[in-house]
Amino acid sequence: MTDPGWNGRDLGLRDRLAVVIGASEGIGAALALSLSRAGAEVVLAGRSAPRLKATTDTLRAQGQQAYVHTVDARDPDQIKTFCAAVLREHGAPTILVNSMGGTLFKPAIDVEPEEWDTVHETHLRGTFFACTSFAAAMADEGYGKIINLSSTFATAVVAGRSVYAAAKAGISQLTAALALEWAPRGIRVNAVAPGATRSPRVQRWLADNPGLEDGMVHSIPLGRIAEPDDIVGPVLFLASPMSDFVTGQTLLVDGGWARSKQQAPVATTEIRDASDVGE
Repeated sequence: MTDPGWNGRDLGLRDRLAVVIGASEGIGAALALSLSRAGAEVVLAGRSAPRLKATTDTLRAQGQQAYVHTVDARDPDQIKTFCAAVLREHGAPTILVNSMGGTLFKPAIDVEPEEWDTVHETHLRGTFFACTSFAAAMADEGYGKIINLSSTFATAVVAGRSVYAAAKAGISQLTAALALEWAPRGIRVNAVAPGATRSPRVQRWLADNPGLEDGMVHSIPLGRIAEPDDIVGPVLFLASPMSDFVTGQTLLVDGGWARSKQQAPVATTEIRDASDVGE
């Protein structure tokens, strides 16, 4: 990871417990690594044990501790079991990051019910039950930071992403609703909405579609797609005491893409005009 300007600074995260669900690769892994570098004690969770191991190996190679749990966020019972294990083994977390992955690019008329269910169970239902599972322990402490991963598609939409956009818009609205409900108990709930980000999944897509990245970059005012590290700073801000008076917000981290779409919509009739890859 390159130095984004905060390395070596005290962000008020030292010795705080952070739980990152979806830490197997991409954005979630980058967030877990960065929270650990900022001094937090990190619990990593995700579906893929081998990918979680890769993140854990990176942490340990840098002399940092990590605790790993395999959990499928689509299953509320697994989330509750995971939460109980974290509370039993580590105590109440100060920080919860929900970075569930997976997407769907398909015309709405062709979407099957099981595809809808998979996307919404992964993102919206998984995020909801992760939040509610840990909220009571945070409330008992009178303080907590929850950061959910939304998407630019919660704000600006393109053809072929109806299911994913609906799930991510739900996460942004859920974030606002939980922030309102839990503010009296000291829990701040915010979301970060990345645009197209060079995760391993997106990188594979780019490799399979020559020329795709050029079309994406053309539609992003800052002139490039995001790297996972670009999402780190906003999440660290929302996890830290610097944002203690911020709650209920969805912060766009997309190089200006969503706002440019609102100002000058661009037709997206082909995959090669894919300013719509999302995170």
